[in-house]
Amino acid sequence: MNSCLLHLVQNKQCQPLDLKRFLNWYFFKLVHSFGFIKTEWNKWKDEMERPFDDQIKIYINEALIEACKLDKYEMVFEFLNKGFKIYDKEFKGCELENGKNEHRQKMIENQFNQRHLKIFRAKSTPSYQLANFCYRYKKYKNENNGEPPSLLSDVSGEDVFSETLHNVKIAMNLSVDEYDLAEYAKQLNFIVNDGRHFLADLVSQCDNLGEAKLLLSHDSKLNHYKLKYENTDWEYQRLDEACLSNHKSLVTHDFSQRIFRETWHKSENLKKPVALANIAQIEGVGKIIKSMLLAPVYALFYLLAYMPYKEFGSLGTLQGRLECSPVLQDLVFHHSVPRNRCYSDIASHLALIMFLLLTMINPYDEPEVLDIDWYDICLVLWAFGTWVKCLTEAVYFFKCFFSYGLKSKRTHWRRSFQSISRDTYSVLQFLCCTLILVGTLFKFIGFLNCNNEPGDNPMWNQTDSILHIYICKQDDPLLHCDDSYLKTGYSLIGIGATLCILNLLHWFELCSKLGPIILSLRQTIGDILKILTTFLVFLIAFSVGLHFSLRLSNMYCEDERQKEVARKTVKDRTCTGNRTQVDTYLTGFNLEDNVNHFRSFQESMKTCFWSLFDPGHLEVIGCTQGPPRHLGMLLWASYQIGNVVIIMNLLIALMNATIYTFTIEKEKITHWRFARTQIWRQYFDRSRTCCLPVPFNLLEILVYPVIRIIKRLARMGGSGNTEVQSEERGIVGSGSEKEYLDLVYRLCARYILRKKRMEKK
Repeated sequence: MNSCLLHLVQNKQCQPLDLKRFLNWYFFKLVHSFGFIKTEWNKWKDEMERPFDDQIKIYINEALIEACKLDKYEMVFEFLNKGFKIYDKEFKGCELENGKNEHRQKMIENQFNQRHLKIFRAKSTPSYQLANFCYRYKKYKNENNGEPPSLLSDVSGEDVFSETLHNVKIAMNLSVDEYDLAEYAKQLNFIVNDGRHFLADLVSQCDNLGEAKLLLSHDSKLNHYKLKYENTDWEYQRLDEACLSNHKSLVTHDFSQRIFRETWHKSENLKKPVALANIAQIEGVGKIIKSMLLAPVYALFYLLAYMPYKEFGSLGTLQGRLECSPVLQDLVFHHSVPRNRCYSDIASHLALIMFLLLTMINPYDEPEVLDIDWYDICLVLWAFGTWVKCLTEAVYFFKCFFSYGLKSKRTHWRRSFQSISRDTYSVLQFLCCTLILVGTLFKFIGFLNCNNEPGDNPMWNQTDSILHIYICKQDDPLLHCDDSYLKTGYSLIGIGATLCILNLLHWFELCSKLGPIILSLRQTIGDILKILTTFLVFLIAFSVGLHFSLRLSNMYCEDERQKEVARKTVKDRTCTGNRTQVDTYLTGFNLEDNVNHFRSFQESMKTCFWSLFDPGHLEVIGCTQGPPRHLGMLLWASYQIGNVVIIMNLLIALMNATIYTFTIEKEKITHWRFARTQIWRQYFDRSRTCCLPVPFNLLEILVYPVIRIIKRLARMGGSGNTEVQSEERGIVGSGSEKEYLDLVYRLCARYILRKKRMEKK
């Protein structure tokens, strides 16, 4: 029986009708005529539900698995219609019933083998997903007098889109090390790629944006793998998950981009491209300048009008009252639009850079007076506001990080780290503001140790500056030592300023011209990190070898002893008095010095590292003679060849291959759209984030607890709003489940028809 079914499936001349006739003959002739055949059939049915049992080597569903592999949808449908099935839930941890811990133990003991992977891949194929859904849909209609299913439970909760996305997630997050699946990683990649292409094709079958919205707003299995930290307060959380899992074909689809663009502008049926798609456009720059100039006004209206109505009233009512005054409506609802929030953040970032530059120049400094100017206060305020904003996000992230619920702990943690690693802007901004705040603290400590001349006492000074502390004749940083708190603070602020200015590249990703270049730069950083590991091995190996070869040499070149003494001598580093210049006899590190650079291991590492940027320099060996010199020259030449000829050229080749993928027009647009969408999502409505830009977010953080206390008191008094939002928002989106199931069935029919037309061509 099994051999006959396999022959019918594998034979290219066989049609689905032939399989249907054979199955009808088998069931209505043999099964009903011979009792032992019916008994064997029942045993085979039991075998289909025991994928871990490897004692029996004959599987009645082998032909069904082969039909799925060959993408024969109609044959798969005939198999399902006759009771064949593929059972794979026992090794899907997220679908195990409560109390069946023995299944988990069985999964760990048996692990995965070739049979299990074949079952999983067969059930993940588009042909099985289509046939399974259509079979359940038609079966329900036949059993209910032609009435289509109205609930997901009517089709066992297995709609095509949700089930395919769920299988893709399992294949992506399956730990190949834990289940000894290293040799099957390629097969799992096939499941991921085939599922993603199928999902994108299914979305393409939508006739209009309304159908796409209905399709993307439902997901019956989103709660199996979604990350609460990454979810936004909208009904298309399936798109949030697509962004998190790097599903570019779905995120960059035209329908998905229109949904993202409408949410970004907060307007329906928006077809025009975004204003900031080309940053050279005057409109985008004008909005940034407007956000910078009117930031206090926008923040005031948001705190005093928008937030109270949002928490205690109705925003629809407020919007209706302000329809007659567009200017006032724009002031109140300005920060409710994600695009405006982004413009405000860009303006705030530019203001932070401006304050950094003013602090560096210090144009209003008064001599011999320790004063604090307005830009010093603004810099601390902006840095602290940004730091608090990033810290709030970090606290919420770690709260969700340890709240994995029934999901796999390891998978949840890995996906959480993947999500935070993509947000390099927030990480760098947090580090930047931390350095600025610590540097400012060091400056303050350094100026507190202001040493006046003997006999002078610090006195409070009254002049025209904003804030004066006391008279200080050493208010000039040049009068302090290089290792003082003051100059250390300036160095930390300098590093923070570097990171802050570099973070401007993040906003360039919104531009269609500069975005692909920034993405190429980001990808090449990954290539550099890959080569860096090889370089570190080279560096340590040759540093150790050169140090042991040349460290015992007692041959010194001319003036080598004096240079060594000068380099190691610790001079008096106290900077007392009014001296802005201190002369020393110290000599710096120089590859061109004709001295032996490998007498100490620290000097050896330093020499090998800096020679990467200035190769050659045989004089670093010094005047060593005999075999140590020749062997040292051999090691030094090998190191130069390994770095300059091999490692650097390999890095250039990798970077060329990476950049080439971004120069292809179609791929370039896809990568840029995906990166731009990731920035858009950061400004969508989220209940945990602050909408106001820095530093006004500090006021919002202070106001929010007051509102929460008032709401709790009102609820205790019985006058509060008792409406509770569902935690599963986004799992069942707008529109009824009946409309969603009807749409999925129509999309499946269109997809199957398109496949038939393509096969005929």
